[in-house]
Formats: sequence, structure tokens, C-alpha cells
Amino acid sequence: KPIVAWCVGTCASCFATEVQFGHAGAQARGDTETAAAKNKAMKEAGFHVPDSFDKLPEMIGNVYTQMVQEGEIVETPEGETPVVPMDYTWAKKLGMVRKPANFISSIADDRGEELKYCGVTITDVFDKEMGIGGVLSLLWFRRQLPRECTKFIEMILMVTADHGPAVSGAHNAIVTARA
Repeated sequence: KPIVAWCVGTCASCFATEVQFGHAGAQARGDTETAAAKNKAMKEAGFHVPDSFDKLPEMIGNVYTQMVQEGEIVETPEGETPVVPMDYTWAKKLGMVRKPANFISSIADDRGEELKYCGVTITDVFDKEMGIGGVLSLLWFRRQLPRECTKFIEMILMVTADHGPAVSGAHNAIVTARA
């Protein structure tokens, strides 16, 4: 069976100094130990390895589609979706629907024709190419931060995504060193 794989840590090459990744203190001690070298080795061994992490979903989809076309996977139709009962109180007692929220957000507003973050329409967010850093500045800081601040937020997210949730010490050290 085909293997689709990606060795995380390729962002280490973006830093001018050596970076230690992972809760076990993993650090590449040479060119053959880097994430890029491991991805290259997996590709040479016959693994399906995308050129970058953001291409991983596309790679998975392509391998799956190829396996369906070659008959290795036979898709079966999903079952029929059950009809949701019209009686809300009965459905709530059965645990089929959630209780309405008890709070109102003053940051995001979906009451009008278009979603707004801190007064900025979602169309403007995309048209102005604010990116995830810009969106987080609106949601967390309730204002549009300068571009260098939003780029820093995006760098933090990239480093965090490469680490996983349990590596706050290493993540904090990297962010602090770069601040």
C-alpha cells in the first residue's frame, strides 16, 4: 500500500541559527538529519512526499483518487442522513441539539449580511489580504496591527504548527529569541 508522509521541521532552514525542535530536544546534527533530508530519503524510498507541507492534503487526495481509479479502493455510498426532529425540546432532551450560547461576542459579528471581525467585513479581510495575522490582530487585539506585527504572529503560528501542542518550552524559547 502507498505511504503518504511528511517529516515536520523543514522550517528550521528559515532560521539563521540552529533550532531545536520537539519535546525530546531533537536537533539535526548534520545535513542527513534534517527534515528536508528525511523527506528526500522517504521520497527516494518510494513514499509519496509532497514538495511542501501545504501540499500534503493535495497529495493525500491524489493518491486516494489514483487508488480508486485503479480499483484498489472501492468507494461505497454513505448512508442516508437521518431527519432531524422538528421538536426542539424533545431533541434537546435526547442530546441531539445543543443549548444556545449564553454569551455574545463583541469582536466577531455575524448579525448582518456579512461576517465582520472588529467592524471589518470578511470581504475586506480577503480583499486587503490581511492573512491569518491580520485576522488574529482584529480578533485578539481588537484593531488592525501594523504589518510587521501580523507577520510576527504568522511566524509564531508557523513555528507552533511545526511543534505540536506539548512543546511550549521550545516554542517560547524560539519566540523569545526572535522577539
